[in-house]
Amino acid sequence: MLNELIHADVCPLCSRPMRPEFRSVGGSAQQDHPARTDFHRYHCDTCEAARPQEFYDAMRRLTES
Repeated sequence: MLNELIHADVCPLCSRPMRPEFRSVGGSAQQDHPARTDFHRYHCDTCEAARPQEFYDAMRRLTES
């Protein structure tokens, strides 16, 4: 799995590029296809750790508009 940016999305608080976060959904043992990997969200390690509520509010404003 690649940890490179999909788009050049920047953090609304610090203007640094955000990293995408993926989730893997595993199949059952009876299925022949590989596990599915879904995009979950973008996150900024610095802002999410230092000021999580501000980061959450800013990301919510971006996705709701």
